Amino acid sequence: MRALSLAVDFAVRLGATLGLARARARIAVVQYAILAGVCAYLALQLSKIGWSQIASSFPESPLFYLIFALRYFLLPLFEVATYSIVLRRPMGRHFPAFVRKRVYNVAVMGYSGEAFFTLWARRSLKLTTEEVLLAVKDNNIVSAFVSNAATALLVAGLYFAGRLGLALEAMPEAALLFTYAFVAPAIFALGVALFRDRLLSAAPDVVAKLVVVNVARLLLALTLHALLYWSALPAAPMETWLVFCALHLSLSRVPFAPALDILFLTAALHFSSLVAAPAAVVAGMLAAETGLGQLFNVALFAATAHLASPFPRPQPSATGAASPIGADDSPPALSGRPGIR
Repeated sequence: MRALSLAVDFAVRLGATLGLARARARIAVVQYAILAGVCAYLALQLSKIGWSQIASSFPESPLFYLIFALRYFLLPLFEVATYSIVLRRPMGRHFPAFVRKRVYNVAVMGYSGEAFFTLWARRSLKLTTEEVLLAVKDNNIVSAFVSNAATALLVAGLYFAGRLGLALEAMPEAALLFTYAFVAPAIFALGVALFRDRLLSAAPDVVAKLVVVNVARLLLALTLHALLYWSALPAAPMETWLVFCALHLSLSRVPFAPALDILFLTAALHFSSLVAAPAAVVAGMLAAETGLGQLFNVALFAATAHLASPFPRPQPSATGAASPIGADDSPPALSGRPGIR
């Protein structure tokens, strides 16, 4: 165990010397440039509808805001369950760490939450690098398998039910996204199913439990997402809101997509013609969802800031020499802001 920890720490530091940090910085610049372009386009679209009309069209139903809160905390709650299974220890009291992990993944960049969680778990749970990485790997592969399979099935089901036709008329560019959201997830899910013994380290009974929990999470998440929109605009059929859910799932399958909520709002505005309601009302509902998401992200990121405090550097040993990296369970102080990449 300790030898593996030493090897991983050495590889991380060697990678940094070879320019990994510089490469990540360049990727971040590209991502934020894309995000800036998306925000500018979003502002233009909202301006065409009218800012005052949108502001006056926010959902009035209290049910909308209750469902939003339930949906926001759904993933952290279920991750408490999945990590309790894979780590074989109760994780309920660590719920704030899973909330921060969600904020990283949604508001910063996909999978940055896993980087934060890995460093946090080494320090706070007194786990070795191998234990944390295997837990994160197994949980992510099973979660991705279920999410990708569900995305492919939902897109295919809506297509054969004839529900995607109007959506593609409203936004022809979505054809490429929905095609990708069917083909790539289907290939991924098939690959995991075929090579699960090589990809997964957990015992079969643990994997089965993870699958059941993730299926329950996804079904509940889709239900809450559709009910969220229905609570604001109950006149629209539920099938229409499932198209919006499919769009959100499709965008979530794009690797390392920055600020998923803002990307979704920008794309979903094109689908407002599918709803028998004024464009300002649909935009108000979507803007309220995105705005609430950003407010929750900022508030909870600040509330869980103590979880990302700088990690202590190795202390000198009794002989006066610094302890070797990985000799204890504390991760090296590579950065004061773990999880951001």
